[in-house]
Parts: sequence; structure tokens; C-alpha cells
Amino acid sequence: MPDLKTLNSQSWDDRLLARAHTYQLRGRFEFAHNHIVKHQPKKWLDIGTGNGFLPQATRGKLNGVYVTGTDFAENALEHAQGLDEKVHNDIDKDGLPFANESFDFVTCLEVLEHLVFPEHALGEISRVLEPGGKLALTVPNIQHVEYLGQLVRGKVPGPAADMRHMKVFTHKFVAKLFDQAGMKVIHPGGVDASPEWFAKISPKYLCKTIAVVGEKR
Repeated sequence: MPDLKTLNSQSWDDRLLARAHTYQLRGRFEFAHNHIVKHQPKKWLDIGTGNGFLPQATRGKLNGVYVTGTDFAENALEHAQGLDEKVHNDIDKDGLPFANESFDFVTCLEVLEHLVFPEHALGEISRVLEPGGKLALTVPNIQHVEYLGQLVRGKVPGPAADMRHMKVFTHKFVAKLFDQAGMKVIHPGGVDASPEWFAKISPKYLCKTIAVVGEKR
């Protein structure tokens, strides 16, 4: 049985082959892109940067930004573009190798569900953020109506059935984790609704992905 790191590396190999389909400025990437452009950070940390798609797509609309990208999949990091600094890092095991208050913006897209200790990761993110710094975070939403229907029918919902996923999340649980880490949610929302306008009706039940921005208190 392969370990978690091997499974994620294999997943990255598959995604790199399907790059044109996987990496488009929509869903979680569009969400993060819009908030990064809005806040115009100077020191941005992209956790789980993969091939650096988000920095590539965004930094052209930023002024004087320094972008650091981390990932624990070395094969993904090798292909990363758009970064000023690449750091191989396992946040679950080792935390973040940066000084306190090193960044004014952090992005962490589809990472926490792969971690055994997401509470520890959020604590580390809060530590390296400046006071008032922002975190844009996305995770799968186990409370989506489709997943609730699967549970009612006795099936394991999609996010929980993925063997790479260690944790599942709801909006309420994410807000609780933020609070414990010394942050507050300032923009609750969701993406991956079908049709997209459903996201405005109920991110809690009609979006497959939780998408929030938090601020360090």
C-alpha cells in the first residue's frame, strides 16, 4: 500500500499530464486570484503551490510582490513557475520554515484535507502572518447536498472516500479552526456550484468547495 506522499506525488503526475484541463482561472483559483488582486500583498506565501499556476496567473496584476511557494510533492515543485522562492516543505510534519510575521498574504488551496493535523497547520499559518494579514483557504465541503444525499443512501461521500484525504470540513468547522488559530473569517463563501449562481444562494449546501478569507487578529 503506497504512503500518503506517494499517492499525492502520483496525483501530481496525473495532473501535470492533464495541465490544460486542470489549471484554469476558475473555481478556487479564480476565488484566490480575485482576493489577492484586491489586497495587493507584498509578501505572499502559496502553500501547496503545485506547478505555480496561481502565482503565474496573478503576479502580473500585483506591484512589487515577492512570492514564496511551498509543496511536499517534489515532482510538482520542480515544475513550479512564477515564484521568487521554492521551498520543499511538509507542513503537517514540520510546520513552516519561516520566521514569525513573515507574510502579509497566504494562500492554501485544497491542502488542509490532506493533513492529519490541520489545526497545527493553521496555527503555523497564523504564526507567519503579520497582524491583519490575510489567508485565502479552500477545502472540500462535506455538507454539500450531493454528499449529504450519498450519506443518506449509505454511501461514503466523495471527499471522505478519497484515500488521500485525512479530514473533512464544514463551514462551521472551518470557522472554529480559524478562531482557535487566532484568525477570523472575514469573507465566507464557496465555489464549484452548478450552476455557478447557486453559490449566492447557499455556499453551505450548494457549493462543493468551501472558499473563505480569514484575517489574523
